[in-house]
Amino acid sequence: MWHSEFKLCLYPDDPQYKFDKEKLQSELQHFKLIGDKLSPLRYAIGDNFLSLITFMGCSPNIELEPQDDKPYCYIELETYEQPQFISGKNTQYPPCPQCKEKLNAQLCSNCNRTLDVTKPNWRKSAFLASSWISIGNIYELEAIPNDQLLSALESETGVKWKPAYIRQGKE
Repeated sequence: MWHSEFKLCLYPDDPQYKFDKEKLQSELQHFKLIGDKLSPLRYAIGDNFLSLITFMGCSPNIELEPQDDKPYCYIELETYEQPQFISGKNTQYPPCPQCKEKLNAQLCSNCNRTLDVTKPNWRKSAFLASSWISIGNIYELEAIPNDQLLSALESETGVKWKPAYIRQGKE
């Protein structure tokens, strides 16, 4: 199955929060963000996808229908027992808080200090969460979740949600 290098992720403000997949799936289907199940973790986009996600610019070039080996938009619900630090090739690491050397990972190659990932402002390029929603094939800052979607997620879960843009793939 095709996997996108570019993702818009929606994650709860509380890194410890874990959603109930079946309950959230039902709610996302109710307000039609997600459609048919494509695999155990993946869903096609729903009928209201384009009204819940605001695309920047006048004509986004995205494929809305699932394809075998071509880019298309899809949605995955991911959950883990413990918070995960999610970053990508687009993540800008801050300088090391101890030696001020420029970091390119969580461990400083100069002084071997491990970065506390809860401290920096990742500027929508990384996050810490136990569960999140990934929307595949959305380029960095190409689209944003609208207030209706973020409010619905908060109403359903009781926690605020934020967006991040993750670029995965081989270095």
